[in-house]
Amino acid sequence: MEKMLNKKSIIIIALVVLIAVAGAVLAASTIVNKKEATTVAATTEQSITGDELDALLEQQPMFADGIKYYYASSSEQLSHDAMGASVFNNSDVNIQSFVVAFCAYDENDNPIKIKQPDDKNDGAYIRTISYDLSKVGGDKKFIQPQESFDNVIFYVTNDPQIVTIKACVKSYTSVDNISWENPFYETFKNVYSGKQLQPTQIQ
Repeated sequence: MEKMLNKKSIIIIALVVLIAVAGAVLAASTIVNKKEATTVAATTEQSITGDELDALLEQQPMFADGIKYYYASSSEQLSHDAMGASVFNNSDVNIQSFVVAFCAYDENDNPIKIKQPDDKNDGAYIRTISYDLSKVGGDKKFIQPQESFDNVIFYVTNDPQIVTIKACVKSYTSVDNISWENPFYETFKNVYSGKQLQPTQIQ
């Protein structure tokens, strides 16, 4: 009986030791993974090109899949020129609200401070617009997975004339209140905001 108890004690001790070792390995692995992720993010931030960033953005849960420039003179529905974008829901949730960021450039690929008609200041190199489909009216209350929404409009002045536009989704919130923040938004700002476009970045 005493030998059996000793065997049980040895087995229990061995199990405790194994669990402790496994926990230590997992903790160490987590620390290493965090360090690696930080290193990758830092490296990406320093070395990524516009074309590489655009390719990464197109793999995200939500991204701008089309960009347009609208002239007020071409439509009676537009009071001013406008930058436009369509966004694609690449996630598995129904997206209710989202934020899109724009950067703009002139004919020489120089950055333009985006100014809206009612702005009292000189505008900014990057501007955002928020959409909440539950509040804008109409029948569409959310964007389903694998569906596009092509009515993102940001009114602008036409001086200087915008020729090229870059856009990305900054964030979104689903109908179930699941939120997503774009981990590459700061990279988007660093690559495009106030920077001249390189030839391979031009759309």
